[in-house]
Amino acid sequence: MTSCERAPRFWLALLPAGAAAAAVYWLTMPADPAPVPRPAAVAAAARPSASSAHPAPAGASTWPSLAGVEMPAGPEADAAGNLRLTRALRSYFDYFLSARHDAGGIDALDAVVHDDIRRHVPQPAAGQAWQLWRRYVACLAEIQPEAARKPLADADGTLDAEQVRQLRALLAQRHAARQRWLPEVAQAWFGDDQAYDEAMLARLEVMAQAGLDDAQRRQRLAELDATLPEPLRAARAASARPQAISQTLSHLQGAGRTTQDIGAALAQAYGPEVAQRYQQQAQAEQSWQQRYDDYAARRAQIEAFAGLSEQDRRLQLETLRRQAFDNPSEALQAEVVDQAMAARRQAR
Repeated sequence: MTSCERAPRFWLALLPAGAAAAAVYWLTMPADPAPVPRPAAVAAAARPSASSAHPAPAGASTWPSLAGVEMPAGPEADAAGNLRLTRALRSYFDYFLSARHDAGGIDALDAVVHDDIRRHVPQPAAGQAWQLWRRYVACLAEIQPEAARKPLADADGTLDAEQVRQLRALLAQRHAARQRWLPEVAQAWFGDDQAYDEAMLARLEVMAQAGLDDAQRRQRLAELDATLPEPLRAARAASARPQAISQTLSHLQGAGRTTQDIGAALAQAYGPEVAQRYQQQAQAEQSWQQRYDDYAARRAQIEAFAGLSEQDRRLQLETLRRQAFDNPSEALQAEVVDQAMAARRQAR
């Protein structure tokens, strides 16, 4: 095995960004997730009761995207028989929308939702819920194509001033579409989302503002944070934590620090749970690298054997990979590294 193939952590860099982010998320999530505080009305709506609890509609329980997902509380009628416009109603609709592909498209999903609404409430609430569902679907159909035009951040996650203006315009269009299609529930359904978007836009504008030195930028950001309501401050802190841990890891690894040094630094900065998870991840990575080294040595023997046809060589390599990595995701990682190493050798 050549030195260029000895690549600790190299396979992580070859995976999609979402996979690398998942590793950081694993470091940051609590060992036993704490309950998220919710307003009493939302918590009550989310709890099933004898009158509101319903099993999943026929067929929906077999949809893969809903496996293990508890069905939210459905539509409710008030004393006059009209639909109660609750935040939980959006969760109910989103539950079905998450299974749109499994259902066979929006037309097939419409039929399931129509029947399930009628299981929950009589008229006129059933008709009102159905019309609200149809408008929600139409709103999403208008918004989602616009989301594809979202400006892409640089490698360091920043946007320039023009990109921030583009993003603000897109979010304004989304807000206007919600107000136009869903005026009676826009605030209840999306008010928190809108407030968070505005707070994040304000931060992006400060980051993109020319003429500020680092100290001034930090001061502006701190002033913005101080004006946020507590739930938004908590949400922002939660979203910033994985990035901060990722940056710390990158810095320490780039400086050549040992696993023990990195664990100690993480424990001091982020707590013992993050350090423990890093140690576990580092051990798993080391184990994978050792198995990859052994596999690569045997792979090189197969590649060097002159008496094999290309078809037999390919079959033997695939068999070797399956034997060395019985976990399919690890086998995929090995294949990705193999391809990258081959590309590097050809480029020489």
